[in-house]
Parts: sequence; structure tokens; C-alpha cells
Amino acid sequence: MADIVLQGQASRLMLLAQSYKDRTIADAKRQAAAAGVTAALVVVGLAFTLVTVLFGLAALYLAVAMVHGPFAGLAAAGGASLVIALLTFTIVAIRTNAARQPSPDFATIKTEARDILRKSQRVASGAGNRTETDAVALSRQTIDAAASVVRDGSRETLLATLAATAVIGMLIGRRR
Repeated sequence: MADIVLQGQASRLMLLAQSYKDRTIADAKRQAAAAGVTAALVVVGLAFTLVTVLFGLAALYLAVAMVHGPFAGLAAAGGASLVIALLTFTIVAIRTNAARQPSPDFATIKTEARDILRKSQRVASGAGNRTETDAVALSRQTIDAAASVVRDGSRETLLATLAATAVIGMLIGRRR
């Protein structure tokens, strides 16, 4: 009777882990597609900004050249370009020096994943060889998916992965 209950719990845990893995992968794909669309819109916006700046510099040149001559017009357009470049590089320098949140240490995440794998192996050992093999395989797939999300995913996806890993670890720990 206890064997049947353990198999049911292991099956339920495997279904929950598979569901979590599928949701995490779907979220990562959705966020990647959104980032691609955002990048494309930024490129289009930058192209139109460049055209606008060029027209503005041409208009500045023409306005100054009519009154003070072509060299003064070129100097005004060049000076305006210099001011724009200096402002841009100043903003880049400020953003580069801004304090960044440290990203989670991959070794720590890997250690936590191994601990979860060991706990899941202990839980599965009482349920029989077949269930243990399935649980270990699913745990490894989940760890691989989590590692992939950690390497390639956004911070939001990473935090969601860590939170779900902690919840699964707590569930496994309660079963003992």
C-alpha cells in the first residue's frame, strides 16, 4: 500500500516538474520573441533618428550659410554634431559606471540543483527502480532546462527558475 502511495506521489511530482519545465521554456521563448521585436523597433527608431539629425544639421548649415557664408554654416553643423556626440558619450559613460546588481553565481545554482537531484533520488529510491529511473531522468532534464535558462534567459526568468526550484526542493524535503 505504501509503495502505491509513493508511486502516486512520485508521479505527481514528476508531472509538476514537467509542467514547470514546459512553462519555463514557454516563458523564455515568449520573452526572447518580445526582446527581438523590441530590438527591431529600436533599430528602426535609430534609423529615423539619424535621418532627423541629418536633416536638422542640413537645415542648420543652410540657415547659417545664407547669413554668414558656407564655412560658418559648416562650423555650426559640425559644432552641433560635436555637442550631440559629447552628450551621447556622456550618457554611455554614466550608464557604464552605474552600479549593477551582481548576477547569481552559476556554481551556487549548480550546487543547489545537485542537492535537489540528490533529494529527489532519495525520495524516488523507495518507489522502485522504474520510478527512480524516471525521476532521475526528469530531474536531469529539469536541471538542464534550468541551466539553459540561467545561461541564456533574462533576470526575470532566472528569478522565476530559482523560486520554482526552491519550492520543489521544499516539497521534496517535506515528503521525507
